[in-house]
Amino acid sequence: MKNIFISSVNILVILAGIAIISTCSFSMNEALAKPHASLTLESTQDNVNPIRVVLGHTNEPSFGKVPGLDDGKHFLEVEISDSATTLPIRTATLFADKYYFKDIKSFENAQSLQDADDIELNVPISSVFGSPGLFYNRQVQDPGIYGYTLRGSIDYYGVGTVNIPNDPEPTIFCSIEGKDTSKFNKGAWSGSYGCTQNLKSIFFPESAKYPDEYPTKYPKSDYPEPEYTKPGEYDDYNGGYNYGSGNGN
Repeated sequence: MKNIFISSVNILVILAGIAIISTCSFSMNEALAKPHASLTLESTQDNVNPIRVVLGHTNEPSFGKVPGLDDGKHFLEVEISDSATTLPIRTATLFADKYYFKDIKSFENAQSLQDADDIELNVPISSVFGSPGLFYNRQVQDPGIYGYTLRGSIDYYGVGTVNIPNDPEPTIFCSIEGKDTSKFNKGAWSGSYGCTQNLKSIFFPESAKYPDEYPTKYPKSDYPEPEYTKPGEYDDYNGGYNYGSGNGN
């Protein structure tokens, strides 16, 4: 009976371990299910596996900010892991150059990255507390086309340091269905992440698409606004007082 009991306990421990691993694997796969671009960095150093770098935006699909409806918080997100084992790599020093084009016409007319409508250079991408291998540059977005050049170095578990290549510096732009936004891309990226859309593009029905100033200016109602007695305002009513909706004697 003792041997049977020990075997049963061992089986329960094994099953619990499988459940935990399955949950972690599901969470990681769920996180990586978002549309992102990925890049594999090779190293010639001993005992250093290839490193997988995944780049995109948080909360995909991303929509530009509309006060009262969407906060537009779509951070630049970078995930770093061992390509062979998929284990996260905790330590890295990362920076990005950020490029923004307000629309596809502006992007197509650009001859170089310097023609972008807005540029931020050398912004830090910081590790996220409690999420090993995850790095953010926090930002609030408008609708448009976003691209990033990634640079920095990665500490491979204290065994070696892998520098992100600088010739060429890996650069990746978001994608729009039916449009080519890849002319400034550099490096062996696979996949992509979606460009930031105007939230009103998903309004349904079409009549719900308010003008650009919405919700700063609201459409007027067809019905007159009711008049309410202001707090503290008394009206004389047949020798009594009316305060709000109650009558006094």
